[in-house]
Amino acid sequence: MTAELAPPFAYYGGKTTKAAQLAGLLPAHRHYVEPFAGSLAVLLAKAPAPFETVNDLDGALMTFWRVLRDRGNDLARVCWLTPHSRAEHADAYTLTDASGNDLDELEVARRVWVQLSQGMGGTRRRTGWRHFQDPGDRTTVSMPDYLHAYVERMTPALRRLRRVSLEARPALDVIAAYGRHEHVCIYADPPYLGSTRSSRQYAVEMSSPAEHVELADALKACRAAVVLSGYPSALYDALYADWHRLDLAGFTGQAGTNGRRTEVLWSNRPLGAQPTLWQENH
Repeated sequence: MTAELAPPFAYYGGKTTKAAQLAGLLPAHRHYVEPFAGSLAVLLAKAPAPFETVNDLDGALMTFWRVLRDRGNDLARVCWLTPHSRAEHADAYTLTDASGNDLDELEVARRVWVQLSQGMGGTRRRTGWRHFQDPGDRTTVSMPDYLHAYVERMTPALRRLRRVSLEARPALDVIAAYGRHEHVCIYADPPYLGSTRSSRQYAVEMSSPAEHVELADALKACRAAVVLSGYPSALYDALYADWHRLDLAGFTGQAGTNGRRTEVLWSNRPLGAQPTLWQENH
């Protein structure tokens, strides 16, 4: 993935820095499907397939992607004009007007972008305003410059998205619908098992082990090629004991960790050569 084709915001659990390496591990396919779209880092990193579908149950996030695809120049303009501002960030969490009516979809998309780009941790939850107080000698890029760099990613991304179908359904429904077909490749990057991470940061979580068992049942029923990302756990070791597995040493931006985690890929197809580095949340 080049610097020009990357998500226009940081995203919690995103695979931006090494997405190109993950894309290189995907089995051959004619239809690429992401049931948990998030930042679309892997989609943006891979070569276009003849058919591509991405899905996320976070409706506001999917509104952002749809508006970027359909009104990308307008969205880039209003995001460029948005100041780096504590008040702007606080206001971004309100997606309705004073009467309780939905805001215009362009404004919803802009506010979602503000939540993700000006919030701490790349999440739509209220985690605090991202800013520098004492940047020190090593920090040379201001927050406004970071934001403008994110905006500059929008035009390449919107061009890529024009070839992509968008869904906003429960992930299990998407897996059941598309997973029946052998020429499909599903890349599943769900909210990780709660026992393997330190916080809950997604708009739509998978909090209970039972939800991960249900996901495993759906993925294991697929005729499609499936690649699943996660952290190692006894539950996943048992659920995917007969799948191919690739351990990826790397780093995480999660609070409460020492920064080093082992990322795991499980697949019902053989995977390619192991990359040397995995890095999250950039």
